[in-house]
Amino acid sequence: MGKTNDKYRAKVVIIDDDEASRSSVVQMLKLRGYSCEMFSSAEAAIAWPKLPDVDCIIADVKMPGMDGEEFLAEIIRRNYQPPVILMTGHGDISMAVRSLKAGAYNFIEKPFDDDVLLASVSRACEKIYLKRETDELRQRLNMYGSAGEERFGIVGRCRIMQDIFEQVEVIAKSDLPVLIIGETGTGKELLARAIHNSSGRVKGPFVAVNAGALADNMLESELFGHAKGAYTGADKARDGKLLTASGGTLLLDELESIPLAAQIKLLRVLEDGLVFPLGKDEPQLVNIRLVATTKINLQDLVREGRMRRDFYHRIVVFTIMVPPLRERPEDLPLLISHFTKLAAERNNIPVPEIPERTLAAMVRYSWPGNVRQLRHTIEKMVITSTNRIIGDFAEDDTSDFARLLSLPATPGRLKDELEKTERSVIEQTLRENSGEVNFTAEALSISRRALYERMKKYNLHKEDFRQ
Repeated sequence: MGKTNDKYRAKVVIIDDDEASRSSVVQMLKLRGYSCEMFSSAEAAIAWPKLPDVDCIIADVKMPGMDGEEFLAEIIRRNYQPPVILMTGHGDISMAVRSLKAGAYNFIEKPFDDDVLLASVSRACEKIYLKRETDELRQRLNMYGSAGEERFGIVGRCRIMQDIFEQVEVIAKSDLPVLIIGETGTGKELLARAIHNSSGRVKGPFVAVNAGALADNMLESELFGHAKGAYTGADKARDGKLLTASGGTLLLDELESIPLAAQIKLLRVLEDGLVFPLGKDEPQLVNIRLVATTKINLQDLVREGRMRRDFYHRIVVFTIMVPPLRERPEDLPLLISHFTKLAAERNNIPVPEIPERTLAAMVRYSWPGNVRQLRHTIEKMVITSTNRIIGDFAEDDTSDFARLLSLPATPGRLKDELEKTERSVIEQTLRENSGEVNFTAEALSISRRALYERMKKYNLHKEDFRQ
């Protein structure tokens, strides 16, 4: 059908000196949803200024003046992108081979079944759509590679991340507790380190404790320390992480795992700096800045009685919400470029090339494991690359892409998730720019034409976003 992607209507040019043949092909394509332009000569088509922007060209070989083979040669000489399908009622095997070697997308002999031509046109339009999309992505990758879009060791250029960077600069000036909320793999620890490194405590220690990885009794010992003989197996005294972090920052990961008893003791530390090690009566004085992370809504824990209300309010003085990667897809080209170069440097190999289909799939995939999943996937792709090419897979074969991600292949899942993400970011950017197409295209780093194509695809109208 004439939709390379949902509501986008592919544009096809038909060139044939036989009016009946030309009209027949146009009628067939229009019935399938294609937008068509027709010309009676190759010269007229070449003179049409919009020819480089169409999605497919169908040209008869035997025509007066410039024939189909000469037309193909001119298209290639001009470096036009649209695939060319040649058709003829007088063809032979040698002509077909010659045309395909010269750069024709396909060669079809008249008379042909409608389904044969339709299938060829559909594949050609999908190919050019993907080619244009990935050309834009590569331009962005090249631009990002030298743009230095990195702050505090964190990569990101979208508005959300820029706002977070500004938050970090403000928060770093204080010693008050910070709560960082975000899904697993979004980079919460990186932000915690950024706060520490930007603060007056940068010369002090940065100590991280994962509360979710320790049993309740072990967590208290890990945080507060213990005296010799405080419990079975405590054969010597041990300082806790709170004392170790004194003068610096303590990162408490998975705050939702802190038991109620430990919450009471931590509240005491936050209020007056006193730590009571297990088995000791005398407190120790510490000076820490607490940064905590969580992936859930802590208010639910308060309502359920699993988190003290006073502890909750003491922790949430400053809050940073870290978006999942699916909500910042405009950062994906930058992150792909960054992680590919890092992985190549780490493994002492040349930076490999990412094929077009793989690049497009990576940029449009939802990445449920967020930045961590993206980084690990790219590392694996770089290490297993052959001939300096990584992650190539066959057309429409989502199982190969799922294998790269170490995920089970689910038919239709990839396409649905890609389109959901793309529509979401376009809607958000249109809303931020009050429906102004120029500003929206610039913010998305794509051409106005590409933006209009995507707006048609998702039935988005600029008027609906005007404020």
